[in-house]
Amino acid sequence: TYNSLGFTTQVSNTIQIGKNNVRPNLKRERYLINFVKQNNTINKENIPYLQLLDCLKTIKKIPDTTINKAIERCIAIFSDYQLNDIKQIVRLAQKYPPSTRALLGALLDELQLEKYSETLLKTLNPITKYDFLGLKDKLTHSKKWNLL
Repeated sequence: TYNSLGFTTQVSNTIQIGKNNVRPNLKRERYLINFVKQNNTINKENIPYLQLLDCLKTIKKIPDTTINKAIERCIAIFSDYQLNDIKQIVRLAQKYPPSTRALLGALLDELQLEKYSETLLKTLNPITKYDFLGLKDKLTHSKKWNLL
């Protein structure tokens, strides 16, 4: 997913598959297949949104890139979306960890989409801090979202 969304040029030998139930990892030839629990309903329309949210969730683990470069790529992807797409992403993000929701909210604020990010802000604990090294220099609203 990281490569296909333009986050990295590396092609991984690990394939992640989102499923609604947990399965053990598999090894097929040179590929390792990981199954990731997805709390949202998976359908054809949701898959691109869920992939992007999964990238936000694992942004620190994306190989061969920095968090700031990944954020730049996210901003480029989000700026291509229509408002209906943003609504869907915000709805799906409700079932993601708080750090992912905070990061998404800060990204939406960066794109002047506060109308949608406010929904996410209400779901967060106001005293919890989220550690994304160096991110506060990239996102102007990082303080509002407690991103370090």
